[in-house]
This record gives sequence, C-alpha cells and structure tokens, in this order.
Amino acid sequence: MMNELRDPDLESLFRQADRELDGEAHTARVMRRIRNLKLLVLAGGLSAALLLLGGAWMIFGVSLFEFAVLISEALATPLFDLGQGWLALLLLPANTVATLLVITFKALRIFHKRVAGTLPGRP
Repeated sequence: MMNELRDPDLESLFRQADRELDGEAHTARVMRRIRNLKLLVLAGGLSAALLLLGGAWMIFGVSLFEFAVLISEALATPLFDLGQGWLALLLLPANTVATLLVITFKALRIFHKRVAGTLPGRP
C-alpha cells in the first residue's frame, strides 16, 4: 500500500537530478587544469635541464665558450665509422648523436599524439 504523502527532502533530490548539468564550464575547468599541469611539467623539465647543464659546467670548470664547444662536439660525434669516402660525407648529417636525439624525440612525440588521440572523448 502506497502513502500519498511525499518526503520533501526526497522530492528536492529528484528535482536536482532532473536539471541540466553545466558541461561546458566543467570542461573548461578541466582543460585549464590540464594546461596548467602541462606548463608546470614543461617548466620543471626545463629547470632540471638548466640545472644539469649548469652543474656540468661547474664540475668541468671550463669557460662558457669551451663548454659550448664541448657540448657541440659531443652532439656531433658520429654514431658509426663510415670511413673517409663519399658515403661518409653524404651520411654525415644523419650519423650523429644529435640526429639520434632528434629522431627519438620526434618518435616519442608522434607516439604521444597517437595515444592521446585514441583516448575516448578526444576529437
């Protein structure tokens, strides 16, 4: 047997459940938090890289110019010894540590975009 009297608290909960949720404001808040988190991670990584470079510069105890030359020589180090022929000259730009770093960074970026693009709710 049902009672005709209704609980006002229960009715207010049902009324709240029927109203539309503000999805755009929530989405904007979430996107702002994600953007701030990305900027924080980027700033942290950049700060860590600068601290590492500064620490290495202090440890080696060389002038800034010599340190820059040391870094450029390290990045220009060939990965494989191809001899002195024309093939070595042709492949010289692609046969360096810097090229390997750039390709690795680009592959990680493509992988990240593919994974992020397959997440539900992403356009």
